[in-house]
Amino acid sequence: MKPLLAVSATLLIACIEFFSPSYSQSASQKSVKLEYSFAAGNVKYLSTSKIIQTMDIEGQSMQANVFSTLGCTIKPAGKQDGYLKLEVKIDTMGQNTESPQGYSGGAVADAIGKTFNLTISPSGKETDLSGAANIVFYIEGSGRSDLSQSFTDYFPDLPEKPVTPGYAWSSTDTVRAKSETMSVLMIIKSENTFEGFETVDGTECAKIVSVLSGSRDVKTQTQGMDIRMRGPFTGSGTLFFAPVKGYFLKHMVTTKMDGSMEITSPEAMTFPVVMDMTSVNEVVK
Repeated sequence: MKPLLAVSATLLIACIEFFSPSYSQSASQKSVKLEYSFAAGNVKYLSTSKIIQTMDIEGQSMQANVFSTLGCTIKPAGKQDGYLKLEVKIDTMGQNTESPQGYSGGAVADAIGKTFNLTISPSGKETDLSGAANIVFYIEGSGRSDLSQSFTDYFPDLPEKPVTPGYAWSSTDTVRAKSETMSVLMIIKSENTFEGFETVDGTECAKIVSVLSGSRDVKTQTQGMDIRMRGPFTGSGTLFFAPVKGYFLKHMVTTKMDGSMEITSPEAMTFPVVMDMTSVNEVVK
């Protein structure tokens, strides 16, 4: 069973309240256009995530955990054809895995200190990640990857038109990521509601809550085996976006996937798997 445990940990790695809010009554019904601009200048973010993967292998339950951190400084670098250019510097990056095989991981030294440029639309769609893709690093237990995997869906999407509290809308997003040994396809459906304005760390923010659903499909090769992990997921998200500053202050997401892990070669096997994921991305000083 040890090779299967290693595969579980490898796939788990791949699939990766500093405030007291108070409701603003005076702003409860005003209309607002939410757009990324980073008008306040440089912003430092720290993203933390935890993945708990539980597998049932021939009646035996086995669990693996992955803890990830990504800290970066984002600097506005002008506009081009209506899109926002950003300079991103990686301040810290690390990943640790706990599994029945033991502990692995640590700081990702190859990425720390590196700088690249990316482009996003005013509503948060990433349109150019070529700079991130050029920064390649190695993660113990997972292998080679690049920074585009971490920034493919980094900025939460915003509504396209001005909204007032209570406004609800639906959105669907397709996320594709690919490395030397792995491909990931996610289809994310969101039912979003702009609940109103709240003061977060002294800044008025628009609060958006989302009900999430979709599917995740991961294909990889490791230890001479072809692996596929897939299944549907559900979850929720909460976003606090500062309209005056033009960036989000905090984004929290929780999802759960009930699916399967399939080994298609050299010997066909299938195991049920449950994956619980939580992430928080927030501004730090």
